[in-house]
Amino acid sequence: MDAALFPPTPALPAPDAAAGFRGLIAYPVTPLAPDGAPDRGGLARLVADALGAGVDAVTVLASSGAGVTFDDDERDVVVRVAVEAAGGAPVHVAVSAASTAQVLRNARAAEDAGASGLVLAPFAYLPLVDDEVRALVEAVGAVSALPLCFYNRPLQSGYDLSSAMLTSLVGSTTVVAVKDPASLPDRPRGRVASLRRAGGPGASVGLSGDVPLLTGAEPADAWHTGLAALAPVEYVAVRRARVAGDGATTTPAAAEPATGSATETARAWLADLAGALAAGRPLGGLHALAELLGTPTGPPRGPSLPATHADVERLRAVVARRPRDPR
Repeated sequence: MDAALFPPTPALPAPDAAAGFRGLIAYPVTPLAPDGAPDRGGLARLVADALGAGVDAVTVLASSGAGVTFDDDERDVVVRVAVEAAGGAPVHVAVSAASTAQVLRNARAAEDAGASGLVLAPFAYLPLVDDEVRALVEAVGAVSALPLCFYNRPLQSGYDLSSAMLTSLVGSTTVVAVKDPASLPDRPRGRVASLRRAGGPGASVGLSGDVPLLTGAEPADAWHTGLAALAPVEYVAVRRARVAGDGATTTPAAAEPATGSATETARAWLADLAGALAAGRPLGGLHALAELLGTPTGPPRGPSLPATHADVERLRAVVARRPRDPR
């Protein structure tokens, strides 16, 4: 085993390390310039606008940001642009890759560029098992002291994080948060509560998936969403209304549909947008939606294909019904 890649003693997070993984976390697309390189200006505007609207943090280079399609130099540009545009607000970086060595390079580079935290979805050609996942997470903690959010993607990776595994990771590694699907076939309600018990009071349990988030997902400490980076004003209003409706003070939640005409209209519009995105090509749809909402970008890099004409027209029809500012 290479000691440079796997030092023996992982770092442990600070007591309040999960703070940056609570609230509404936006995942912007990575806009592309005409030559296919990351568009620095477009990304900076997305980050600044989202945080200016009240989003609590941003995560770059995740699935919405197509992080695995960029080389090391391009990733460094994206992270540094986002950190500068954020002006001190939390910027997390997705560091997933097909090999542990690349994950560790991504983690070290993210910390060097000023990131606030890391997001990791373990994956491999064959589904991983607990021991392999643990070894990967421990290796990340050994090269970076940044707090880590475990991105659980069972449908894509074949690995589903158990409550017992979360307890183990939170107790012995830099994991301070989990990003879990808001809805999965055959998964009963109560998953968030189970993960909260497993992670303990210092960990954040967040959910992803715009359609269920906007239509009655379980209470959670965080929402992780790409759509919030493109329509942050509406998403912030909906998130805050859900939190207020749940009566939460320190633990945000998503329990019931937002009330109040302006916020409910925003929620319904966002739900329609989420449905339109779900009906088409996911990444191509986000790039098309960015264009329709005023952020020029080319289509995503392959193998993701651009949105079809039908996808674009479906999104265009919803964008045309954008409601008035709900603030």
